[in-house]
Amino acid sequence: MDIEPDSSVDPAKGGSTNFAPFDEDVFDFISHKNSIIFKEKPNDQTPEYSYLSSEARKDQYLDQNRAWVRVQAQRIQTEENQGLELVSLLTSCAESITSNNYAAVNYILSRLGELASPRGTPIQRLSAYLTEALALRSARVWPDLFSISPPREIVDQINDYNDGIALRLLDQVCPIPKFLHFTLNERLARAFEGQDKIHIIDFSISEGLQWPSFFQTLASRPHPPTHLRITGIGNSRQDLEDTGARLKALAESLNIQFEFHPVIDKLEDVRYWMLHVKESYSIAVSCVLQLHKVLYDENRRALANLLGLIRSTRPSMLLVAEEEEDHNSPRWETRLANSMKYYSAIFDALNSCFRGEDSLARMKIEEMFGSKVRNIIACESVERIERHEKFDVWKGMMEGCGFRCIGFEEREAIRAEMILKMYSNNGDQGFGMEKRGEEFCDALTLNWNNQALYTVSAWEPVSDLHGL
Repeated sequence: MDIEPDSSVDPAKGGSTNFAPFDEDVFDFISHKNSIIFKEKPNDQTPEYSYLSSEARKDQYLDQNRAWVRVQAQRIQTEENQGLELVSLLTSCAESITSNNYAAVNYILSRLGELASPRGTPIQRLSAYLTEALALRSARVWPDLFSISPPREIVDQINDYNDGIALRLLDQVCPIPKFLHFTLNERLARAFEGQDKIHIIDFSISEGLQWPSFFQTLASRPHPPTHLRITGIGNSRQDLEDTGARLKALAESLNIQFEFHPVIDKLEDVRYWMLHVKESYSIAVSCVLQLHKVLYDENRRALANLLGLIRSTRPSMLLVAEEEEDHNSPRWETRLANSMKYYSAIFDALNSCFRGEDSLARMKIEEMFGSKVRNIIACESVERIERHEKFDVWKGMMEGCGFRCIGFEEREAIRAEMILKMYSNNGDQGFGMEKRGEEFCDALTLNWNNQALYTVSAWEPVSDLHGL
């Protein structure tokens, strides 16, 4: 967004100025001896200069730039104050819901509706989804008093929304999917070295975005595998068939013999016979952002059953990626506080990836994350499927179900960092990576400005559990 300086304030003396704010698209700077020479593109507000090098022109430019800096500082301060007010209102709304103060909730939600917007700053956009989540929760507490409908600007702009579109868009502009997929694929490629027949069971196949780079890795080997099979689990037959067709076309172009088996079912309803397991194949299982969906029962029986099914396939490796945050507290207020912190980083990262530009693509991606926010805050019991846990908690659960963390090599960690460097904006190092583990690299965590976002890990079944 272009911000014009306050024309009533002179940069040096309090008078007016005719200079437009500095913009790197407007000025071309050239260093010549001891003078600063620049050309300014003509517009309706500024005179046209073809050659400026005098000390007076330098001073004018510096005064103008100082004015622009002051305007930007004022804008940032305004955004910060607005962000603080939004956070305060969200917190007060949660407290009012907990204390059954209907009148306060009604007032605060109205105020939030005035300040929050899917088209504003990152905190305004996130607050729009947090506000909707609080409104939905309020409607469950007072069903006779609240009638909730989505904001019109969301309905109008994203009426054809689905996760598939959002995931493809996210993969094009942001390193998050590539970090998850590429890092896990590097570890998988090492496990499959020298294997002639490979079978991958993917519980998170979706658009199949993980596998093109893996196909290319296999095809580039001196002795690629003679056969590759993928069993993909999902909820939509059409989506699975489309994904299978795309992967088959890619495999044919790389001269890889490939077959795809779709399984249309929920994670907890998948059975061994559906997976088309053959003893002659080397097997690996991929669960990217899926395992948290089976943490809905207190004794975690559903997770144990799913991991038991995976163990029964005798995989050489289980690949896991999960959100690195606690969104599974029994207290919804805690989940709200953690969501505010976590998704603030997500929305800030997206803002950087889109360079602050307002676009329908960004709105589609943010709606995908917004649906997670709504589920975390507004839903309970089996309806709440976004039950994210931190890696240390996952490690305990995985070990309890007969899996051992096998970690990453330094080479794989270095290549993961290279992915992030490819997405740095003008030296902006917002994305970073952290190695987990004391003695060796158990897992790799993707960060945004020191806020942990996602953790990838690799596991193998313990051979002495139940005779396996």
